[in-house]
Order: sequence, then C-alpha cells, then structure tokens
Amino acid sequence: MILSDKGINQALKKGLIKIEPFPGISQFTSSALDLRLGRQFFEWIPEKEIQVDDPPGLERPVIIDPSKITDPHLLFGRCLRQLPTQPDGSYTLGRHKFVLAATLETITLPSESKLAARVEGRSTLARCGLVVHLTAPVIHAGFTGIIVLELCNFGEHPIKLVPGHSYCQLVFEKVSGVPGIKPQTKYQSQKGVRTR
Repeated sequence: MILSDKGINQALKKGLIKIEPFPGISQFTSSALDLRLGRQFFEWIPEKEIQVDDPPGLERPVIIDPSKITDPHLLFGRCLRQLPTQPDGSYTLGRHKFVLAATLETITLPSESKLAARVEGRSTLARCGLVVHLTAPVIHAGFTGIIVLELCNFGEHPIKLVPGHSYCQLVFEKVSGVPGIKPQTKYQSQKGVRTR
C-alpha cells in the first residue's frame, strides 16, 4: 500500500519517517514527497587522470569490476571529483552527460515503522531528458542517510540543476512486517556522494 499525503504527514508526526530538514507543505503531493537537490555535484575522473595507485576493483584499461569492490567509498573517493558550480550554486548538465549528486534531505526509515520508499523522478524533468536514478530506486526499511542521485541528461539540450529545488520524489510503501535483518547496504548513514 502506498501512503497518501495525509499518511506521510501522520508518519512524520509519529516519527515513523524522519526527514531533516523537515519538509514544507509545498513538498507534498497526493501520494509522494518531493526531495530537493543538494549543493554538490560529482563526475567520474577520466581514465588518463586517475592515479596509478588504483583501489581494488579498478583495472587498466579502466574497467570497473563490481565483484572486486570491497569499499565503494574508497573507489568513489579516488575516482570522483567535485564539479565547480555557478555563483548561484547551480550546475549545467550537458547533453548526454552523467553526474552524481545528493538530496538536501537526510532520510530515516526506522525498521519498526514497517515502511520503505522508492525514489522516482519528476515528469516535467523526465520530459526534458533528465533521469534522476538509473537502477536503484529502493530505500529499504531501516535505512538512514542522504539519497545519492544518478543524474543523466538523455536530452538534446543542457539542463540547469539548481540546489534547493525538487528533482525527485519519494513514494512510501508499507512493508508486511518488521524486517528480520538490517539493510544490506554499504551506504547506511551516508552523508555525501563520496563519504559515509
């Protein structure tokens, strides 16, 4: 079952969903909650610029081998770089380009709340060619942290990414019971794209 705006609001008031900073009324839709874009943008460093002392899971020529990645933050810390932004904090994502960014909000879904969520894009942005996540929409019951967005511009024109504006939404769903295991993710309690 998907929570309505009233259900989301009640869950927030009861502490079944925790969001910092607390969402404003304009972030609610009939069955989702808009999340805002954070202030930092990252890109993968081109192969020729990656240092010779590569972390485990990275081979030359550069091929990312997920089966050998024991600590993704080590890989991201070495192979991602922060992008400069405009004076207003915005970043222009070129056509057919890919960057990583994070939500402004930190999300906590206590296991006892029996709630999970899905990150979804916004329809107007999708029609402009912007994808906000590629294959990882599930926010598991028990998760806490910011949400990293995989922003890809499949459109024909650059798209201006403006921190503080809504770029994705969370759809909250009831889980059949309290999960018996903790979330199996290396991204629990993440505070940024490259850091825990």
